[in-house]
Order: sequence, then C-alpha cells, then structure tokens
Amino acid sequence: MRITVALDGSPCSKYAIQALAHLAPPEELVLVHALNLPDFNYAMVTPDFRAEVQSDMEATLRKEGEGILTQAKEQLPPDFPDVQQIHQAGHPVNVILDSARSAKSHLIILGAKGLGPIKELVMGSTSHRVLMHAPCSTMIIQAPVPHMRKILLAIEGEDDAKTALQFLALQPFRESVEIDVCAVWPQPQLAWPTTTGQSELLEKQAIEDAQARMKSVTDRLTRMNYSCQTKIGMGDPAFAILEQATVSQADIILMGTHGRGGFSRFLMGSVSNSVLHQAHCPVLIIR
Repeated sequence: MRITVALDGSPCSKYAIQALAHLAPPEELVLVHALNLPDFNYAMVTPDFRAEVQSDMEATLRKEGEGILTQAKEQLPPDFPDVQQIHQAGHPVNVILDSARSAKSHLIILGAKGLGPIKELVMGSTSHRVLMHAPCSTMIIQAPVPHMRKILLAIEGEDDAKTALQFLALQPFRESVEIDVCAVWPQPQLAWPTTTGQSELLEKQAIEDAQARMKSVTDRLTRMNYSCQTKIGMGDPAFAILEQATVSQADIILMGTHGRGGFSRFLMGSVSNSVLHQAHCPVLIIR
C-alpha cells in the first residue's frame, strides 16, 4: 500500500503521523507540506517591496516546513521504508492532491482541522476539499488514535461493499482487527395504513434481506482472515452508524463513497456529513 500524509504542524497533523503506527509498513510513504504563501498583490504595495516581503516570508515558511517534515520523519515507526518528502509552494489542497496522484497512493491521511485562515465549524476547509477530490481513500484524523483494533465498516450498497473489500484486501492494518459490518436500512414505509403486526413483519423481512446481502461481505472478509460480524440497523443511517460506533467501541469508521445516491450525494449528504463531523474516532472514506 502507498500512503500520502499531509502535514501542517497542527495537533491533528501530528495525530496523523502517530496513526501510522497502527498501519502495516507501506510500500511507499510520502510526507507532504505545502508552502501556502500569502498574496501581496495590493495596489498600495510597490513591486520591489512586494518581492522583498514575499522572499522573506517564503524563507521563513520554508524553514518552518522543513522542521515539520523532519520532526514527522523522526516519529515514524522504525520498520517504515525511506520516505519521500514533498515541500512545495502552492495551495495545500492542490499540493496534497497532486502528490497523491503522482505517487499513485492508495490512502491519504490528514488532520480534520488545520492551521489555515478559513475553517469550517468542525472540519477544516483543506481536509474537506481533499476529501471531495481525492483520487484514493482518505482518512480524517481529529484526535489521538491509541489503537486500531476494532473497525466499523458501514456499507450502503453493493458498490460500497466492493470498494471496501478491495481496500481491505491490501491488509492495511498492522495488528489483527475485528470488523463490525454495519448496514442500515430505512424504516419500511407503505402507501396504506398497516397494523402493528404487518409493520413488524415488514421490518423482520427487511432485516432478513439485509442479513442475506451482508453475508457475502462477511464471507469474503473471513476468507481474508478478518474476524467479523454483521450489525443490522433500521432508521436514520447517520444516527445508527454513530450509535453503533459507540456501542462497538470502534477505533475507526470505514465508509464507502458509492452509495445509492452516487458519490456527491453520499459524501455531501446528511449521512456522511453527520458521521464525519460527529464521530469520536477517525473516519476513512474508501475509494
């Protein structure tokens, strides 16, 4: 597996480096730091003064960036291969995405909240935009990760399942993990009034259908030597996933991007938005 880690010196960025200790040694590791130089193109600023300020600012930021990269490299697990360090001027989103594409990475890891001037309520604008346009799976880290032994795999549809199985076939985790495969099906609705008995029967049939659909997933995971079990929920998907993550004491939530509504609807919809902003653990969006 090839991994790209985005660094900006923020606490969440440091948590991203620490999380590598729970992953299998990658085939290739890329550490990326972007020099996000401020814009001094103001009418009142002379060209000479602008050039001087930009030069001084770039020198200062480059020195800070080199320190961030050096410190991150020193914190890597000893069995990790030699790393490639990218220290490039440009918008952080573009530098991160270009680096991941160039390295043909399977996974991008970055902090949920960076040090940029524009922040969303919970998740920073950089992490949000990287997540939107990443060419591969993306792990968002918002707090220290003491271990990764319990995985909650939330499946919305067949495309999600296929993509998740392809990612897990890479055996990305260092230690043996237990996987709870979670499928949430909306409460069945009929166009006519039903009795309590009819409603319960419909719910039972929906759960049985979900269990049958998930059996193929757990069978494949078992053949990959994963320990797994199925968790079926009904009702609001975001609430059910977050609740199951708490009950299961999940160390990380894995979610696919190709649900029934397609990528943009799934990623920007209430389900993924709620999980990404409210989860107590890292969230890995699988592509």
